[in-house]
Amino acid sequence: MRQETPPRPFWSRPAVAALFALAVVLIGSTAVLALHRARADRALLTTGPAEWIWYSSRVPKAMPVRFYAVREFAVAAAPARASARVFVDREHVLFVNGQRAGGGVQRPGDALAAYEVAPLLRTGVNRIVIEASSPTGIGGILFALAFDGQALVSDGRWRVDRDAGALTGQGRYRPVVWGRPPLYPWGYPREGR
Repeated sequence: MRQETPPRPFWSRPAVAALFALAVVLIGSTAVLALHRARADRALLTTGPAEWIWYSSRVPKAMPVRFYAVREFAVAAAPARASARVFVDREHVLFVNGQRAGGGVQRPGDALAAYEVAPLLRTGVNRIVIEASSPTGIGGILFALAFDGQALVSDGRWRVDRDAGALTGQGRYRPVVWGRPPLYPWGYPREGR
């Protein structure tokens, strides 16, 4: 009676073993590079958990739009420093408690606009209004206000309205939330000067 030899494991064959080792190295390298890229991407995100918001996702044809994004928030005491960072594709004017804090025109690839708004904040309820406009009706708002270890960011809790009464009243509608950076075409807006 002839005794059968057990089959050799696949890794004992030189060609198969080399391919297996190469696959393990490639998968491991890809995982390490992906983790490194994710860490580098997070370092670019200077707006924390802010999300891109806009008036509407329904734009049947390209046409200009102007609207107001509104958010109220309370502070226990007026902060000594408060830095607002904003990006609006295409044009914006930032108001804090009814006073103009700044404005500008931005396109994908531009830096965040930065405004020191502490002198405009007060103890109690405060109000941020961003007047946003786009020549095509499509765009995005990304906003982050940092003060005393706290942050106020653009998200689904904001209200939007096309009526200029939103400058002093409340917006009637919820915004469309596009999501957190990076998003096409804006990517990670870089820090402004």
